[in-house]
Amino acid sequence: MKSTFYYSETSKRPSILLSVSLLAAFLFLLTGCCGKKNSEGSNTGKQVKLVFWNTMEGAEAEAMPAILAEFSKLHPEIQIEQVMTNFYETKSGFKKAVRDGVAPDIVRADRFWMADFASSGVLSAIEEKQIKKELEEMVPVAKEVIRYDNNYWAMPISVDSLAMFYNKKLFKKYNISPPTNFDEFAEHAKLMTEENTGQYGFFIYPNGWYFEPFYYGFGGQYFNESGELVFDYEVAKKSFQFLLHLKENLRAVPPINFRDKVYNTMIKSFGNGKIGMIFSGPWAINSIIKGSAFRDSLENLGIAPLPAGPYGTFSPTGCQTLAISSSSKYKPEALKFLKYMFSYDVQKRLSMANYGMPANRKVFSAPELKNDPYLQTFIRQLQISRKIVTKPNQGNIYEPLGEKLKSVLNGEISTEYAISDFIEEWKNKYGK
Repeated sequence: MKSTFYYSETSKRPSILLSVSLLAAFLFLLTGCCGKKNSEGSNTGKQVKLVFWNTMEGAEAEAMPAILAEFSKLHPEIQIEQVMTNFYETKSGFKKAVRDGVAPDIVRADRFWMADFASSGVLSAIEEKQIKKELEEMVPVAKEVIRYDNNYWAMPISVDSLAMFYNKKLFKKYNISPPTNFDEFAEHAKLMTEENTGQYGFFIYPNGWYFEPFYYGFGGQYFNESGELVFDYEVAKKSFQFLLHLKENLRAVPPINFRDKVYNTMIKSFGNGKIGMIFSGPWAINSIIKGSAFRDSLENLGIAPLPAGPYGTFSPTGCQTLAISSSSKYKPEALKFLKYMFSYDVQKRLSMANYGMPANRKVFSAPELKNDPYLQTFIRQLQISRKIVTKPNQGNIYEPLGEKLKSVLNGEISTEYAISDFIEEWKNKYGK
C-alpha cells in the first residue's frame, strides 16, 4: 500500500508526489497566500477553481481527464483541479484536512465513510430539492447510502456487488455447472483441485466484506437497524468452519500465507487458470482478462450468482460517491460538478471503461450494458442485496474481522478464540 498522495493538475504540468503531511502543508501555503482571492466567494463572475480528491484507479482513473475536459467546455467558469489520492488514506486525510482548513472542495467517498463524515461535520448537506431529478433516477441502494440523519450528503457515482467468477474451460473439463448452493460449491472446489499441478478449486480472500456471503448465507448479519453489532457466535463458527473445511479437509484452497498480498495473488492465479472459482466484483474484470487463461479467449470467463447457503444468497454492496466539503467556499459550483458526474453520459463512460455499475439507473437500459455478458450477473446480484442502514463505525468491521480470519486460516488461533476475541474487542472499542 502506498503511503503517498499523488497530486496532479488537469493541465499538462509535471506531476508531483506528496506525502499526506506535505500535501496538507502545501495546500495550507496556497490558501494562506491566496486567502483574499478565495474569500471572494462564488458570485464574483471570475473563474472558480475546485480541488477534487479522487481515489479512482486503473481504467476508471484513465477515463477521467477526458471527462473533466468535457466539463470544462460545458462550464468554462469552473476549473477542476484533480488530486489522485490513495483510497486507504483518504478518509483520515480528508478529516484532518478539514480540521486544518486545507480540505478539497470535493472528495470521492466510499459508502462506509458517509455516516462518519456526516456526523463529524466535514461534509456539506445537500437539500432534497437541489437534487430532486437525480434522486428520481438513482439506484435505490445508492439513495440509501447517501442519506443519513434525514439529510443527503453526497452524489453516488457507482455501485457494486460480488459475484462468482469461474473458469469455463475447467468447468467443461470436469463436466460441472456453476454451483447453486454451498454443498455444490464445496464439491466443485474439491473436484477441480489437482495439488500436484498447483491447481485449486477456490481462493479465499480473507476480508470481512468478502466473508459476508458465507456469514449471511448461514443466517447471520453484522448490525441491526440501530447500528448495534449483532455478530452471532454460532453462525460465525459455522462460516469459519466451512472455509476451514475447504482449506484443511478438502485441500481445495492453495496453501498460502494469508497475510501476504493475497488479493493480487488471487487475481493473478485465477487469471492464469490456476484457480477454478473466486468471489470478486466488476472492478476485477479488466485485470482478470489480461491473464493467460482469458486474454485470447474472453468467452472462457464465466460470472455466476453467488452460491446460496441455508439462508439464501447474499452479496455485500458497495457504493462510491462524491461529496462536498463543509469548508468549501464554492458549494453551488461543486454541486454542478456532482450533477455532471451523475449524468447519463458520464455514468455510461465510466461504466464502459471499468465494467462498473452506474448509480444512475437509466444507464442500465443502454445497449452496451444490457448486452454485456459480464455485468448482467452483478446487476441481478445487486437487486437481491439487503437494505443498507447507514450508521457510524459500520465500515470499521471489515478490517478487524479480516484479521481474525487470516489468523484462523493460517492456523495461528482457533475459530472459537477468534470469534470471541473479535466480539469483545469491538464492544470494548465501540460499546455496542
